[in-house]
Amino acid sequence: MVAHHEGDVSFEQLGAGDLAGTITAVPQSLDNHWLDDELLARALRAGRVTGAIAAEQRRRARREYLRALLNTEKVIVNRAYLYNSAIVYRDFVRDGLDRKAFRALLADGTIIPFLMDETSPVPRTAPAFDVTEGFEGWRAVAETTPMSCLRLAWDDSAYSELVLQMSDGFENFLTRLGKFRAPSLRRDLGLGEEEADAVCGHLREVAAWAFERTNSGIPVTRQMLYERFIVGEGGDVAAREYDRNLPHVAPLKQLLDLKYSTNLADAIDVYAITPGGSPRRTALQEGIADRSRTGRRALAGTDADQVVRMIRDLTFESVQGLLERVPSLDRLTLADIREVRAEREWRVYRDTFAGLLGTASVEDVASDAGGAAAVTGAYVAMLEKAEEIHAANWQDGAGRRFRGLAELAIDIGAVTINVVYMNDHAIGYEVVGDAAAMALGRAARVTVRLGLGRLLESRARHRIENTAQIMDLRMDDPAREAQKIIDWLAAHGTRIDPAQNGADQSREAE
Repeated sequence: MVAHHEGDVSFEQLGAGDLAGTITAVPQSLDNHWLDDELLARALRAGRVTGAIAAEQRRRARREYLRALLNTEKVIVNRAYLYNSAIVYRDFVRDGLDRKAFRALLADGTIIPFLMDETSPVPRTAPAFDVTEGFEGWRAVAETTPMSCLRLAWDDSAYSELVLQMSDGFENFLTRLGKFRAPSLRRDLGLGEEEADAVCGHLREVAAWAFERTNSGIPVTRQMLYERFIVGEGGDVAAREYDRNLPHVAPLKQLLDLKYSTNLADAIDVYAITPGGSPRRTALQEGIADRSRTGRRALAGTDADQVVRMIRDLTFESVQGLLERVPSLDRLTLADIREVRAEREWRVYRDTFAGLLGTASVEDVASDAGGAAAVTGAYVAMLEKAEEIHAANWQDGAGRRFRGLAELAIDIGAVTINVVYMNDHAIGYEVVGDAAAMALGRAARVTVRLGLGRLLESRARHRIENTAQIMDLRMDDPAREAQKIIDWLAAHGTRIDPAQNGADQSREAE
């Protein structure tokens, strides 16, 4: 591909099609407005994001950003985040190993700046807001490092059309808010029955407010919604102020932020990564009808018998040794991650994972060669290599390890069935949601996610570290079929306590 030049900056111009066949992701954690469930609750009590909350948010967002760079092939970063987010620019504003690593990851296309209206990764004039350190650091890197930049289209007319389509995607979501169902809200946002019903009523009001404006030709943006429903009169969106006296601020903010992030991922047809402790993509209630409206392919069908066979046949015996002492990712630096990505273990993980993504066969998931157990084994082996590299680089000995476990999370309409494969080969399970609450006879979308978790000190509880969507299917009569799966698990497994969400990688299949 021929390099394009704008001033002193040289870059390749990429479109979404250039990312086909790669594991590319948009991490929600880089969104300046992202707060996980705990931090959002603290911010609402304070009425704003305090200094202490902001510091903890940066720490958690940084962890999610580094995990994305380790777990995926390529990471899309909004151009503005490169100089207004310390989570990103801390790696390159000063000389050192991390600056060298950042430039290398930028040059080899691992980190890809995403451009909107602009046509260069460096603005012609400095931004009006105070980002001097990040901006000057980014300019210095961009003018001395070849890179690849992504845009919806580089032709102005095609770009304008794709921007409209992207805006339509967000506005269609706002219209759908009026049809959100309480059982799914209870599952995805952890709401009680009465609160979920009240939130549904509020979402209908938000949908009506948005429709009134879009029907008059006024585009509705997240900024407008924040001003009306989140920060209130006199509030400052940029300062992350919240009016706790407004109704249902937390669930509405979570839904708006989730859609804002996944909307970009959908527009360029890549994965979205939702951070740990935050609602997963299932909270957007994207059913089969929504897929049809966007022109995506029909989903393959499945039933309870196939799902039970997958659960029964899948074993993790071959990787039990690796799961006994799984290294933590908490100590890794950007320089460490760059080295890990050059190792055989990372390539084996990437290739094994890529081979399983998007399969429509439950037999593939349970297969010894290339199935869920093989992906888990390759991932943990890659973590072992990462720990070895960090210890060699920083001479600080072995880091923390945990007893690992594997999970299959099966989303069926408003119900999620989490199946946990324990170290002693036993199967644990939890059911989130109510199968009886699903519409009888109506087909539902089914997604299957593979996850890695850890046993906590009590050994009676566990936490999921990260999950990735590996299957996207449909199921007829989901209430009946889901109950069959639950009945089988009740007879062959052990009911366990619920776990906190980890980071989740998902995609709208083509």
